Amino acid sequence: MIKELSHYNFIEYDDLNIDELLDKGNAEVFKGKYLEKDVAIKKYKNDESNINESIFNELKIGSKIKSERLMKTYGYSYDEKKEYIYLIMEYINSKDLWYYINSYYDDDNVYNKMSKSTKISVIKSLLKAIKEMWNEDIVHGDLKPLNLAIHRRNDEIFIKIIDYGTCEIDYRNNGIDKEYVCSTNGYISPELNETFIISHKSDIYALGVIILEIWRGIIDSEDRYKTSRNILLKELRYLKNDNPELEKIIRKCVDIKPDNRPDIFKLIKMFDKLS
Repeated sequence: MIKELSHYNFIEYDDLNIDELLDKGNAEVFKGKYLEKDVAIKKYKNDESNINESIFNELKIGSKIKSERLMKTYGYSYDEKKEYIYLIMEYINSKDLWYYINSYYDDDNVYNKMSKSTKISVIKSLLKAIKEMWNEDIVHGDLKPLNLAIHRRNDEIFIKIIDYGTCEIDYRNNGIDKEYVCSTNGYISPELNETFIISHKSDIYALGVIILEIWRGIIDSEDRYKTSRNILLKELRYLKNDNPELEKIIRKCVDIKPDNRPDIFKLIKMFDKLS
């Protein structure tokens, strides 16, 4: 597999300083140093007989990123025995959006500590990140709070999109037909659940769910799509009593028909009017 990576930027293993373990998700992630700069280092087992699509996507997408709201991938490396492949990535200095939302539950597990102004600020930062992603012709395929990082720079806090393992480049905005999808229950759109075609509109569906979670708290999803969809609609009915204008916007995002969903530019205009 290492041979297939040769046209991406190779970083000498001895130039890396691998420190503390940050995460144990699909791959171990460590904090490290490269050229005196803090980086995140993702570790994968090297399997020469099996090409890991996630590694290619992280390099293909992340190495060409221009926007500061999208996480960058600097290159790859491997150890002397070639047992592991390492991806060297931009270091995010705070937690993900899932952690951030959960920090606003009170001692009775009631989601009521995040102010309305903070909710709107977080949502607008998220919309800016999605707009930047689409300006670079990227469809994500697995948008969810765990794949959105809260990045801090001096006094500024903003959302960065991370994890390009499911991403594709869609220059013509026609959607990309995949052999399989790794999208997450609760955020997966009806058409993606049936056809395996990821698109900007399937990302909008996931975005609608995330906006609802920023407003009301994390939604417990189920393994079956229909059950998760019913839970989502139930949460929207609760939201209608609290904020009917926001409920209308989110309901458009999670419309069963992709063509009825707004694109990111229309969605930003809707929120400008809302606030």
